[in-house]
Amino acid sequence: MNPQWNTPPNGDFARLVERLAAEAAMPKRPPGENEHLLDEGMTPSGAPHAGVSHRLPATLPSPGAVPPATAAEIRLKVAKGLAVAWLVLLFALMAMGAPLAALTLVFVGGLWAAHSLRHRFLPPGFGSWRQWLEHIARQQQERRSK
Repeated sequence: MNPQWNTPPNGDFARLVERLAAEAAMPKRPPGENEHLLDEGMTPSGAPHAGVSHRLPATLPSPGAVPPATAAEIRLKVAKGLAVAWLVLLFALMAMGAPLAALTLVFVGGLWAAHSLRHRFLPPGFGSWRQWLEHIARQQQERRSK
């Protein structure tokens, strides 16, 4: 099998780049009768515009912009994702007719994982998932009311 790759012979990429740059610099053919011209009416400029920055600003202010997610919100999303995956696994096992012992094992394992992950996901000062979720809900309401 010998596929025809779009690479230069002998791996000479420098010549390929030079050739493509020279082709791009050549004048273009005159436009056809029914072709749309993207630069119609524009005056050509040889020099770049002085004082114009082509970089985007660090922050783009826009009305109604959503602030970036905090670490607590990211943790909440991960916890929700794990909970959904656990529930999907339970329902899939039930749909497949898994034995009751397997369902019990997955159920208890998920509860144990949630309990053990509580120490990693919960910020200091929160003793339970409920306190943390209520705190996040209050923060989101405060943001929306601003």
